[in-house]
Amino acid sequence: MNVENRNRKAIAVVLRASIFLIAVAGLGLLAMQWGAARGFVLFVAGRAGSCSLAQSIRSPRETADQIARFQRISKSSRLIRKDDNGLELWETEQGPFWIISNNQSQWFFLFLAEQGSDIYRHREAGVRPGDIVLDCGAHYGLFARKALRAGARLVVAIEPASLNLECLRRNLAKEIAEGRATVYPKGVWDKDDYMTLSIDHQESGATSFVFHREGTSRVEKVPLTTIDKLVAELNLPRVDFIKMDIEGAERQALAGARSTLARFRPRMSLCVYHLPDDPLVIPKVVKEAQPQYRQACGICTDWGWRIRQEVEHFY
Repeated sequence: MNVENRNRKAIAVVLRASIFLIAVAGLGLLAMQWGAARGFVLFVAGRAGSCSLAQSIRSPRETADQIARFQRISKSSRLIRKDDNGLELWETEQGPFWIISNNQSQWFFLFLAEQGSDIYRHREAGVRPGDIVLDCGAHYGLFARKALRAGARLVVAIEPASLNLECLRRNLAKEIAEGRATVYPKGVWDKDDYMTLSIDHQESGATSFVFHREGTSRVEKVPLTTIDKLVAELNLPRVDFIKMDIEGAERQALAGARSTLARFRPRMSLCVYHLPDDPLVIPKVVKEAQPQYRQACGICTDWGWRIRQEVEHFY
């Protein structure tokens, strides 16, 4: 009788455990299905921009993965020290980085999470070993370092903001000394000029020649040049890959790169979310310079009331 009771209890425990696991799996599946359904509804409602149906359905999962990556990086990163210039050195899973102080670490962790999702990579348009890369809007050098780790022969890190430049030079010091990276302290535009650069003191990656948001300061006489002139000035034998995230100035910078695009047809990953018509205007500017380009929509993320295309890839 005791044996029979023990067997019944064991069977009951196994049944309860099985029911619990099935319930957990069911809830997980339901959540996944809800995310997919949400993406589908936003696509049908015309809230997905240039993102395809498949990308729209994936976007809630992509966003959730990026949030999880951000949370992991936030917990694992460690402040090593501060200096008198208002900069901080952080140890992260992607290595040590100097960043600007003033409570900007959360934005920095978000940028690290983006790099973890390979936002600037596509099966046809990623960085390849031996590439010469233009990193337009290099900021702290996160993508520059990633490109070098992917085997780039040379990365030209283009950045106009002074404190960003200081961080960039520190973060790429070893690679600069080795001749594998060079810092170019100008903005890229459609002509040589000097323009007002708005500095966002809460988020240094949002410095812009195009947007002048509330709460930003304006820095006068920041130099600009064209990509075509930059290539000639640095005597680059070719350009293989261009990454561009320059806060609304992408179309002007591409207009100043016509010769480079026509001559070398570099693979490109270009941000297309800053201005509402970027997904239409940017491909047009690119193909006016080099009609043979093919393109592919990059990662799409869930922004609550709409799905946003982050990047367009060209190859």
